[in-house]
Amino acid sequence: MSSSSQPCSFDGNNDIYGTGVRIGLYCQWLATLLITLFTPEEEETVRVLNITINTSIFLGIAVQSAKETNPVEPVIVLFLMCGSLSSLTGNGMSNFSHVSGVFRALFYTALSAYGIWYWFDGLDKMLLQVRSDGQTCDAIGFLGKSRVDGWFRKMGKGLSVAGLVVSVCLIGLCVIAVWKRFQDRFENAMRRPKKQRPQVEIALLVLSGGLIAFSVVVVEYLIRVNGVTGLGDIDAVGQLIPFLIGILELTSIGWKILIKGLFFKKRCWFLFGMHL
Repeated sequence: MSSSSQPCSFDGNNDIYGTGVRIGLYCQWLATLLITLFTPEEEETVRVLNITINTSIFLGIAVQSAKETNPVEPVIVLFLMCGSLSSLTGNGMSNFSHVSGVFRALFYTALSAYGIWYWFDGLDKMLLQVRSDGQTCDAIGFLGKSRVDGWFRKMGKGLSVAGLVVSVCLIGLCVIAVWKRFQDRFENAMRRPKKQRPQVEIALLVLSGGLIAFSVVVVEYLIRVNGVTGLGDIDAVGQLIPFLIGILELTSIGWKILIKGLFFKKRCWFLFGMHL
């Protein structure tokens, strides 16, 4: 259901989803996608770094949710966290035995659990707080000025429950994969095995690019349509760290692609699991 009134403007949290934080995350998504394509041997290290940044942002919104929080803010952060799923090319979906795979499974389990709390209970408390302040305007949660308490809430509930089920299953797969890896070669348990050629699944590559574009569009739309202000101080300490990390990651992989000619490196292309 679309809104019939105007959304309320409010001051956003600079340190959680400010301009510098968002630019840094967008650069991380693109850099990680390029790394899975051109330098997959660096993928695990970059994923661990990215998940550390994501965890700090997630903890920020989780702590803030215990206080007075605008109902739109958790939705913005959820879309920011989902954007990091974009690097799904090559073997990126099957690294369950690596540190990055374990951390990602744990992170998305916690994120899904937070989503369940927000959609089933937390949203009502946040809306009640907003309305108790005398505000009658809408909180927009999706494209088309869809309210957070309309049809999009039902979809959010379903996606959060499904996400939790999938994440718990992934944790189980990680435990099995790590155990098998330690059994096979204990000394190499936490090191990615070398591959002769990078593997790229075209379908997942297209999905990854689409997910990046979708996440950026939705996040920027929500900030604009809800009139969120006070997010432009990139020189704030909380924004500088993710901003600089994202810029450095993207610059580093871009430099390697150009200087080392990685664009012309041979790789194995797959389409729906079939080698081309």
